[in-house]
Amino acid sequence: MENLFRYKKDTVPIVIIGLQYAGKTTLVNWLKDKRFTRPKPTVGVVVEKIRIGDLLFNIHDISGQEAFRENMWKSNVLTSMGVIFVLDSSDASRLEEASTWYWKMVKEWLCESYSDKTILFLANKSDLKTSLNLDKIINKMKLDEMSSYPNISFQFFKSSVRNEENIELAFKWFTSKIKHFRELQIKKFKALIVSDIFGNPLYVHDPDEIAQDTSMFVGYIKALSGFANEILGPERFKVLKVDENHFLISELNDHVVLIAVDQEEALPEARRLSILLHEYLKKENKDLTTELNALLSDYEL
Repeated sequence: MENLFRYKKDTVPIVIIGLQYAGKTTLVNWLKDKRFTRPKPTVGVVVEKIRIGDLLFNIHDISGQEAFRENMWKSNVLTSMGVIFVLDSSDASRLEEASTWYWKMVKEWLCESYSDKTILFLANKSDLKTSLNLDKIINKMKLDEMSSYPNISFQFFKSSVRNEENIELAFKWFTSKIKHFRELQIKKFKALIVSDIFGNPLYVHDPDEIAQDTSMFVGYIKALSGFANEILGPERFKVLKVDENHFLISELNDHVVLIAVDQEEALPEARRLSILLHEYLKKENKDLTTELNALLSDYEL
């Protein structure tokens, strides 16, 4: 449960992904100890808390083997505030495979989540003679198309952990973007309601009594959502403005999550929270209210 709700007030969740042997764990070790190492390949996921500047990052370093790409990359990308994608720039034979997974993340996972994200792309191992030049990597992986995704802050660097080429510069950019993103996103949520598909409330946090009759209110919002479906087509996330509040509603696996905010800038974080809640609601819980109160205690509700 703790891994699901990884956001804490004093930490920022990020994920490092890339094919095996790209240098992900070597990078994490450098961030931690400022020295080059030759670690054993990571199996599964390793979590490190590392302070960079005035931010404390909760870094999830995930294996690059295909089994872990299939089963662990997506959930960690969706629940992170930032992604570091590491490429072995010295291995031209795997460029197409890396490109396939990179664009799977961008076009499928991130577009599906409708959530803002910061992506740092590192073409690592630039110190090796076989390292491809940056223009070739950009062209082959079509990284110039990232400008078509306004919800993603993106930058790429040719880098080497061994000789520290561009590492500090890259993370200066990354931390500044994350800090700005975090200041915009972490807003107070005015209400959070979880119900079953029929509108029966399972969890309610509504201190301002926005919904005086929760079941009726959820039904009203769902009716508006259905009307929006008829006009715009079905979408997993919908945003409706009622009076001074924005309501994000998402329906999945027989549950409805409704989050109210008074500032539009808080909606991307509300989307991220709704994804986390739907993942958690897949599990069977005897005391949902107690569990969610504990899990949400670090959110500014």
